[in-house]
Amino acid sequence: MDLKVDEQRTEPRVAVQFRTMVSDSVEAEGTSVLLDLSQNGCRLESPLLMLPGLSVALRIAVPGFEWALMIDGADVQWADEDRAGLAFVRIRETERQRLHEVVAARLAKGADTNDDAQGELIPCEFQGLEAVLAKDPTLAVSKGLAWFAQDPTEFRFRGGSLLSRAFPTCTPNFAAALGELVKAGGDKEADFSLALLQNYLGSTSTDSVVKEIVSRFSDDDRIMGEVRTIINSPNMALVSGEFALAEAWRVKKESLTHWLTDERRAVSSFAEQHLAELNRMITAERHRVETERELRERSRHEEESGHDHGYRPKPF
Repeated sequence: MDLKVDEQRTEPRVAVQFRTMVSDSVEAEGTSVLLDLSQNGCRLESPLLMLPGLSVALRIAVPGFEWALMIDGADVQWADEDRAGLAFVRIRETERQRLHEVVAARLAKGADTNDDAQGELIPCEFQGLEAVLAKDPTLAVSKGLAWFAQDPTEFRFRGGSLLSRAFPTCTPNFAAALGELVKAGGDKEADFSLALLQNYLGSTSTDSVVKEIVSRFSDDDRIMGEVRTIINSPNMALVSGEFALAEAWRVKKESLTHWLTDERRAVSSFAEQHLAELNRMITAERHRVETERELRERSRHEEESGHDHGYRPKPF
């Protein structure tokens, strides 16, 4: 770790273990694990090549949030093998507020902010096992469920990490195996599937599994909260510009429209309600961007005319 960067850190940081999607201009996307977090940056464990100076976007799956926490721009400050320290350089005000909620909540719970308290995340590494599981989705799901039953809290960072490497994308056969498990199982099977789906945030390849969960657990507020988190976490790699988030939600809304024709009433009813929610989210996001743009333009005109009335925008 770069000691100079560590010495300059002024914001409190908290230990976390959040699944995070990392995207850049070189590699489309990759799943990583956030190890600690502050208002200004984070430390993560990632299989991607993280070089100092690289700029990436982050989608952080925070338990209890309806959609992933999104960092539009994070610059790599240091890298050491599979770990890296990032500084947040572009983040929307609404996302900054959500970030503050996460850090404040962790601090309130007495999260230890010392490096020594982080503990080591040891991925499941078994010689040749990834290749074996990749050839047999049913076996992979069966093994994964057994690992999940042993330790649900650590599963995403161990067994779940192994399965994400065996299935970097949710193939139709893998989705079918998960769907059958949910259809025949109970809460444990649903929770296991939801933990795995965190590996594929923003992808429509998991829709059949999510719909099966909705069909079985539409009255379970806890499980449906996790479902909404997955649906509301869009693929930001496909969009750009000021209205990127609103556009990503629009794309997500289009894919959700197909759910309206599902024969299962629980699925079509959920889709109808959530489409209305996405419409509200899109409208609010567009309004937020337009308001910020208007404020920037007003500030620029005042500065150019020399009538800023003593106002100076804060540096980012």
